[in-house]
Amino acid sequence: LEAASYGATEVCLQAGLAPTATGDTYVELLRAVKRAAPSIHVHAFSPEEIKFGAGLARRSIRDYLTELRDAGLGSLPGTSAEILDDELRKQIAPTRIKSAEWIEVVTTAHEVGIPTTSTMMFGHIESARHRVEHLALLRSIQRRTRGFTEFVPLSFVHEESPLFAKHEVAGVNPGPSGNDVLRLYAIARLMLGADIPNLQASWVKEGLRTAQLLLDAGVNDLGGTLMNESI
Repeated sequence: LEAASYGATEVCLQAGLAPTATGDTYVELLRAVKRAAPSIHVHAFSPEEIKFGAGLARRSIRDYLTELRDAGLGSLPGTSAEILDDELRKQIAPTRIKSAEWIEVVTTAHEVGIPTTSTMMFGHIESARHRVEHLALLRSIQRRTRGFTEFVPLSFVHEESPLFAKHEVAGVNPGPSGNDVLRLYAIARLMLGADIPNLQASWVKEGLRTAQLLLDAGVNDLGGTLMNESI
């Protein structure tokens, strides 16, 4: 309601995997939002949350996404992708969603009429090859489904990450350098521009000055107004 009162057209809902959640939690949350603000677009639930919710509801991914769509889900954030390479994921997120599961959720969403964003978290332990292979995979999915609305690179925020702060993984970088960020965005525009038309900069992660600079490196979209964010 606060967002709607300020003129927001979309609300984004994401969280962790709540131990108190039930098979109805995400559906009821959507219905509550749409009752409160019927016209607002609900962009909600990472592929990790979709897998989790479908498991709680004992439904297939397709059936669960269809139920969410009918309850008011407008689009899905393509987060929890990190780097879509399972050997690397075993190091940075061994208990989380696998690459094939992420792909299953987003492609099924596209098939049932739910568009998604696409993302990549970079600047931790991945190589340049990991980054390019991730971009190529997103491009191949888009050519098949046409369901990605945008690509959003996400710089690794190391300060509160146990990967870095607690030295859980050797060789973790403290996020990408400024040059890394510029190169990544420019390469993403070159690789994805013909297929994923929108390249979004997260001004909260990059800062306003870098976000301005990225407008000259292929960016045509800036992240929205964040009234609350805690990662």
